[in-house]
Amino acid sequence: MQAVKRSLCWVCGQPLGQYKAFPIGSMCAINRTIAEPPSHLECAEYSVRACPFLSNPRMRRNEKNMPVGHREPCGMMIKRNPGAICIWVTKEFRAMRDGNGALFRLGDPTSVTWWAEGRRATRAEVDHSIGAGLPLFRAEAEKDGPEALAMLDRYIARAQPLLPP
Repeated sequence: MQAVKRSLCWVCGQPLGQYKAFPIGSMCAINRTIAEPPSHLECAEYSVRACPFLSNPRMRRNEKNMPVGHREPCGMMIKRNPGAICIWVTKEFRAMRDGNGALFRLGDPTSVTWWAEGRRATRAEVDHSIGAGLPLFRAEAEKDGPEALAMLDRYIARAQPLLPP
């Protein structure tokens, strides 16, 4: 919360400028929501290259020996490695309370880049990532009825222009 309140990069802790970068999974690019605060573009690019989870699609989350008091992230987290990561750069975002924490609603992007294995992702890698996560989103939307399914379809259509060629 201090990073957000003081407009600091979540990676390096230095002040953020006008543009904020969010390394997000493919499903977050569809719903424009994430549980992690922003960073500098350079720090986000470093993260997608250096972080074992973000740079290795076969890597699993290490959930062993979590500290006392550890809580799961807010929102509906898909416990899988997305394989393709989007760096979403925006001038605006909004923090929203969710249970005991916060989620961040991303503003329209000024740019997006897609990454896989520490390099720029191909369209096939991004499509695979979306295809693997979408059934989980659809199942949740089905629980909420036809309006939620229609909204999901609008979100998917809105994300299409942001995918790599």
